[in-house]
Amino acid sequence: MSDSGSRRLVLATTSVSAFATPFLSSAIAFAVPRIGVSFRLDFTQAALIPMIYLIPLASFMIFFGRISDNVGRVKIFRFGLAVFSASSIAASFSPSYAFLIAMVSLAGLGSAILSTNSTAIVSYVYSGGGRGFALGINAMSVYLGLTFAPFLGGILMEFSGWRSVFLFSGPVGIAALALSAYSMRNIEIRKRNAASGMSGSVFLAGSILSLTAYVAIWDVAGFLMAACILPVAAVFITLFAMYGTHGAGEAVPAGMLKGNRTFAASNLTALLNYISTFSIVFIFSIYLQVILHVSPFMSGILILPEPVLMVALSPVAGKLADRFGSRSIASAGMIIIGLAFLGLYFMRPLGRVEILTLLGIIGVGFGLFSAPNTNSVMGSVSRDSSGTASGFLGTMRFTGQLFSIVLATAVISAYIPRSLAVGMFSGTVVAITPQYFSSFSQGFRTVMIISAILSLAGAITSLLKNRGQ
Repeated sequence: MSDSGSRRLVLATTSVSAFATPFLSSAIAFAVPRIGVSFRLDFTQAALIPMIYLIPLASFMIFFGRISDNVGRVKIFRFGLAVFSASSIAASFSPSYAFLIAMVSLAGLGSAILSTNSTAIVSYVYSGGGRGFALGINAMSVYLGLTFAPFLGGILMEFSGWRSVFLFSGPVGIAALALSAYSMRNIEIRKRNAASGMSGSVFLAGSILSLTAYVAIWDVAGFLMAACILPVAAVFITLFAMYGTHGAGEAVPAGMLKGNRTFAASNLTALLNYISTFSIVFIFSIYLQVILHVSPFMSGILILPEPVLMVALSPVAGKLADRFGSRSIASAGMIIIGLAFLGLYFMRPLGRVEILTLLGIIGVGFGLFSAPNTNSVMGSVSRDSSGTASGFLGTMRFTGQLFSIVLATAVISAYIPRSLAVGMFSGTVVAITPQYFSSFSQGFRTVMIISAILSLAGAITSLLKNRGQ
């Protein structure tokens, strides 16, 4: 096979894996109402499922990046595919809520490994030319995963139940694993002195894991139970501050954050963007399926404009960024997102047409934001630091997604009565009375206005840059 043919096979392999992680993440959030009915969960128990998937993604990307440098990226990439595939298939046969939580957590761990290595492998294979095009295909696969999740997930759940979402994801991972046995058979990627930074990455992973676990448990079980995690978090944070920020244990190069306002501001903007936007699928799946009693298939259709427009506009935004600058385009995207959230807050009644329109506008804003902001991050660091910068941006992305679900859950649960929180997922509440609908609607509107404020704040941080730029 020609060298170009071999590279295309590698790109196909990584693109399949790049599709799988966002697909399952978004599909889980979309499937929450049906899973809740199946296991008779209350609102906060059901909300824990997408959180559990995101915690490893937020915590371990930089850590697995260091492990991959030491052991080999292809070997660890295949291990991630095996973990993701096995846990997804096992989740589809979950006999209990506890078993499902365990398997979803493992799937998140596998996804963290895949997300860390997919881009790095493509960058290595296409280092001789065509890297930009290949990375664009890889990024497009991520967006396609987000795009197809509500639509395909809605079809799967409509005709085969929520378990089919996991049963679909597992074979996708197996296909990528089988393809990698051929496409990557002569490839292995390691770095010299890869052990450098390992201790810092361990302490950083422990810090993020304990903090995200604290937030998730506090949201579900309350402050007292979550408080038990705080001493562990304090220990990891102290160790990271002492040994992970300088010298041989440095997890993230100091120069990447200190004095690099563009890098720090663009990552902060990414965090604000995902906090404000990621819970859309989660919130609207509940609003449509539970409150309005719309079928999963039709719910997926109504949510579809947001990711479709995001995919369609990302290449256009990249070209605009090349011509007018990344920060201004990303900031414009955040403004559009903020205005759409204001529309969702003020518009009454909020019917199907309004949802289609306003989610479509959010998709336009997200499409304008994503590629330019990523370009701003990667353009602010040296080529040698691109892998770490990508891992740091991924950590911000998935931390934002987790916090988005946590925030939405905390706000909604503060407005709806305990009886409704249990009843609307267990199936004992068949009809939502006007009083209960009003309670959920108030919580929904609060989430929308908070998201609007965060998005508009992101429009400001996106414009920050290094002196002289």
